[in-house]
Amino acid sequence: MPAPRTVPILQHVEVEKPGLILEALDGSGLDVDIRNLLDTQSAQSAQSASPAGLPPVADLAGLVVMGGPMNADDLAGHPALKLERDLLADALRAGVPTLGVCLGAQLLARAQGLTVRTGAELGRGEEIGWAPLRDVDRDDPVVGPLAEAPAVLHWHGDRIVPAAGVQVLARTDTTECQAFRAGPAAWGLQFHLEVTPGLLDDWLAEPSFATEAAQALGPGAADRLAADARAVARDLRPLAERSLAHLRSLFVARAGL
Repeated sequence: MPAPRTVPILQHVEVEKPGLILEALDGSGLDVDIRNLLDTQSAQSAQSASPAGLPPVADLAGLVVMGGPMNADDLAGHPALKLERDLLADALRAGVPTLGVCLGAQLLARAQGLTVRTGAELGRGEEIGWAPLRDVDRDDPVVGPLAEAPAVLHWHGDRIVPAAGVQVLARTDTTECQAFRAGPAAWGLQFHLEVTPGLLDDWLAEPSFATEAAQALGPGAADRLAADARAVARDLRPLAERSLAHLRSLFVARAGL
């Protein structure tokens, strides 16, 4: 039986593209399959065992789940989220290398049995903007390089609640779990490592994103966010590439490439 080569990248909002993650996989020989489940999921397929026709876990060299504005527990409003959580749980059991980003990290946390709470429940506002990570586990091959990052992009309201035994890899002042590890080959990142200045420009061109930023940061928020992205890009990019190179190596090894 041939080794699995497929790496699904699951999106929830068209503009929240994989950015640097996709660049890291370029030329790897992997079959990268980008799809937006919330655009394609029908009520009928929501009852099926295979999310929107995705291959079974045994066929996956890796799995990436991106961000989105929905709550990880809104399974009634977004039935595909339940399928994603099940797929993530299957991937964890099978040892498939996995990365969850923002909502993807929260879905990975829920697949592990962790709690995700809204900012309102915690008495905290949205965390939007460029800021450094704190208490980074420098020994971790994915998050460790980011200990030297001048800042990463935060854009979330809900928070993962870490539990005993969970390997928290980084935090910020308002988010105790900015990154965590789920087993030997799965990571959840609450922040957006994938975002380049150009991709952030695309976000800020979307009225809903611009409005959310202005509500959190006040007038001129979009301009400040874009300027900060360009200010940190030169130092951040090589560190992000080191982080994502480790993930690529795990995907490639599972694929036997």
